[in-house]
Amino acid sequence: ASSNKQAVSTETTTVKIASLPNVQGLPVYVAIEKGYFKDAGLDVELVKFEAPNQIIDALLQGQVDLSHPGGAMGIAGIADFKNPGKLKIYAAAGGDDSTIQNDAILVKNDSPIKSIQDLKGKSLGIMAGTIQWQTIARELLAKNNLVYDKDVKIVEIALGLQAQALAAGDIDATLIIEPVPTVVKAKGLGKELVPFAAAKFIANPFYAGAGIIRVDFAKENPNTTKKVMDAIAKAVKDIQANPDADRQYLKGYTQLDDATIAKAPIVIFKMYSDFDQKDIDETQKFYDIFTKWGVVNGKMDFKQLIYSPSNK
Repeated sequence: ASSNKQAVSTETTTVKIASLPNVQGLPVYVAIEKGYFKDAGLDVELVKFEAPNQIIDALLQGQVDLSHPGGAMGIAGIADFKNPGKLKIYAAAGGDDSTIQNDAILVKNDSPIKSIQDLKGKSLGIMAGTIQWQTIARELLAKNNLVYDKDVKIVEIALGLQAQALAAGDIDATLIIEPVPTVVKAKGLGKELVPFAAAKFIANPFYAGAGIIRVDFAKENPNTTKKVMDAIAKAVKDIQANPDADRQYLKGYTQLDDATIAKAPIVIFKMYSDFDQKDIDETQKFYDIFTKWGVVNGKMDFKQLIYSPSNK
């Protein structure tokens, strides 16, 4: 028993969590604000990034230990395909085509664009520096008989600058995740051309967000990892039980203010232990578009990427 005790004491209690300013990070914001990490004896440092690919790089280089559930599901799969066995997915965040919006295509209020076909000859903004959204846009346009960056000009813009770019007319439309659609509509800067865009054309439910953990960290710190997972899972349960009470914790972590927080959709959050067959099948469908468009030369297997405490 004494050797076991010793093993516990060598584990780190300082955890670095990568964060993007999106709605999908809510479980981590809640766990921080409600003291769930602190109660478990953990010292959590939130490390902010501007683009999802930066998070993957930081994980692979060991600069952070995990991401909040708003890391990029697609980029995690690509990274695993190229560097197998270094990352696992412990949570998914997203939406479906009926109740929970994760992303939308937006246009200005007075825009002549009435359908995706009308984007021909126009410009479409997507999140900067992400092969995930490049590929989603490619597939979504192809399903509407449009060729990416030929029929429709693609403009990459940081998440936080999307609303201004649309309002200023720098782009004709944007395909973007929450909270941007909420901000754009609330401030009267634009309207939805297509709500639930990815769930309509890619996968349903569509999980753009992923909680990603570094395998080395989980192996070296099994007890700390369990505490982190338990704290995030507790926050997910809170959000599911009372989303309206917990949406306030988006403040300070995203560009939402008091007025817009009330309107932001709280996406679907699932921990690894709650993934069902439909979640796995639909995420695999999403992963298959990266093979289809030649981003990877083989199959990205979502199922084997799912975190499991027993076989880390």
